[in-house]
Amino acid sequence: MNLSHRFRELTWPEVNEVVAHGPTVLIPVGAIEQHGPHLPVDVDNRITEHLCEEAASRSAGDIVVMPAIHYGYNAHNMDFPGTISIRMENFIAYCVDVGASLAHQGFRHLLFVNAHGSNGPLCDLIARRLTVEHACLAGSINHWELGWDFIRPELEGGPYAADHACEWETSEYMAIQPDLVQHDLIADEIPANRGGARWLYPGLDGAKWVHFMNWWSRMNDSGVAGTPTLATAEKGQRMLEGTITRLIEVGREFRQMPLAPRVDRRAPAAR
Repeated sequence: MNLSHRFRELTWPEVNEVVAHGPTVLIPVGAIEQHGPHLPVDVDNRITEHLCEEAASRSAGDIVVMPAIHYGYNAHNMDFPGTISIRMENFIAYCVDVGASLAHQGFRHLLFVNAHGSNGPLCDLIARRLTVEHACLAGSINHWELGWDFIRPELEGGPYAADHACEWETSEYMAIQPDLVQHDLIADEIPANRGGARWLYPGLDGAKWVHFMNWWSRMNDSGVAGTPTLATAEKGQRMLEGTITRLIEVGREFRQMPLAPRVDRRAPAAR
């Protein structure tokens, strides 16, 4: 199949051809928000778009990538300029409509590939709704969880090295768009050191005991949470490549999952 891996470049007859092949459709989900003084506000979008674009382009037609959903739920960051926040009910409804449109056209396997923390639980709900309300199977991925087993060994900044505008995100952005990183403004900040309970913050073991989000400005001055001074483009490239490989594996496995018929197992009197 010699068609573009980018949904936006297809004509409508070509969309029908792609549907017949039955690919997994990746929907990048990001945010426009502050990422400290050294990174642009498009970090989440640029990273998830890069991952999805590369995975689709290398998949030999097994994966197609949608245009990104650029804005997310971001109320906690609104004290910092550059942040755009979409109300969670609007974000959920919008993403469900995107997925429902794809299902209506015949796509059966959809994966939302998220790059913004507060979108994570919402993308989970979006995928669950699509699967139970429409003729498709939908899942959600936080891209850092997809590759955490090989991201973690790259990080040198201690237990809170990976959070926001940190060693991990800065390294990946350096690998994707190095000319937009303002190296002279890179500085570390650890919100966990501001007196908050340590179990509120993600650690290098990938675990977080309690899910909680405070106003970012209450616990942070720079917008940074982590150790970006230790970031390098080489680390970023290794982390990106590992995640792309894993995303291709997941996409190919997911497209093989059958959309089996439902079976009503209730007793007749209960119907």
